[in-house]
Amino acid sequence: MKHSDIYFTRTELDRCANMRDQKQRLKQLKKFKPCHYVPVYLGNHLYLAGEEQFYSTDQPVGSSKAETFLGILHEELWFSCSLTEQQARDLEEATGGSFQSLRQYALALDDDQGHVALYSRGMDLWHRRRVYCSICGTKNKAASSGHKMVCENGHEQFPHIEPAVIVLISKGSKCLLGRKHSWPPNVYSTLAGFVEAGESIEDAVHREVYEESNIRIKNLSYFGSQPWPFPSSLMIAFKAEARSDDIRLDDEMEDVRWFERDDLIKWVNQGTIILSPRFSVANSLITDFIGDLG
Repeated sequence: MKHSDIYFTRTELDRCANMRDQKQRLKQLKKFKPCHYVPVYLGNHLYLAGEEQFYSTDQPVGSSKAETFLGILHEELWFSCSLTEQQARDLEEATGGSFQSLRQYALALDDDQGHVALYSRGMDLWHRRRVYCSICGTKNKAASSGHKMVCENGHEQFPHIEPAVIVLISKGSKCLLGRKHSWPPNVYSTLAGFVEAGESIEDAVHREVYEESNIRIKNLSYFGSQPWPFPSSLMIAFKAEARSDDIRLDDEMEDVRWFERDDLIKWVNQGTIILSPRFSVANSLITDFIGDLG
């Protein structure tokens, strides 16, 4: 499997970061280039009855102050529009649609649509979490076409991501999967965790795996990455081999176990074991190990 096979990583969208502070240029481009405005509410997109593509319109939605320039795709401008609760309800009533989670529709979106959905979701959630300055507590205002927040005292904040490592560990014909207490029944996935301050990505992989399973690893290799705005992560994926197979659980995990490749394929096909969603990089890691489930 190649990095390009990971969901949400393929797109022709040009983010045009150099244009974010060029207000007049964007204003002029809006006049003669097609525009798409994507309404977003609490990170969710609007879906109309019977449609699997999220709703967008060629007219601005909501307040221009809550509009974010996403970039240019096939010579067309894309913007996300963060809505208030009332604006969202009014739009639902006007269109007959409803705001739904991207998780429900991810597999129906093409590469560019999926990327725009993740991008707009991430920006919407960031805006909602940055109403006030984290330094002085005064009100923030959006700047740089929605990509910067500036408070009354001039403190600037930019969108941030939280790096997380995720790893498929193998030992011969078996792989290590686990589940957390809060997950639905029978769901298993690869081990993962956030990178801590002052820690390298590689060190984070070794630490998380040992903390969650008591397994020491070797031959760590990079697999790929995936933006994951649920709410603001970047998943950095690896493959590794186990030095031992003696599992010990920590309090965070309900279960961690070794799965033989053939058994895992059989149980997944039977529905006895449920893997992470197909659009997740965790699923890509597992599929790379066991092959196409067909």
